[in-house]
Amino acid sequence: MTIQMDILMHSLTKTFFYYVLIASVALAMNVTGAHTSEDGGNIVFNQMLKCLKLPADAPSAYSFLIVAVIKDGSADFLSVNFRTPPSEWEKTAAPSIADAITECEPYRSISGRTEFAVTRELIEAGSKN
Repeated sequence: MTIQMDILMHSLTKTFFYYVLIASVALAMNVTGAHTSEDGGNIVFNQMLKCLKLPADAPSAYSFLIVAVIKDGSADFLSVNFRTPPSEWEKTAAPSIADAITECEPYRSISGRTEFAVTRELIEAGSKN
């Protein structure tokens, strides 16, 4: 009985460490992916600013969440999402943002999914640079 218990404990210990290793690798991959997404989002955002022509009379506050999948320097998939129900101005501005992203390609060596916000503050700060 003692030998069986030792074998069982050894097996459970190995299994536990195996799952800890898998969890550590998965966490490291997620952290690396987040950095890639953030860096890629900054590059796409800054490039987009060069081509962006928003409609006149922008409200004092607006916010879009952009999800873009970049493949070989081009937007392979693009989604413009509203954080709250959109105003008429936001509905008009969303296609302008999407157009600016696709018009300002290529995006160098970026590949993969990127996310970034488009807000009035970020547009004004980016326009000053």
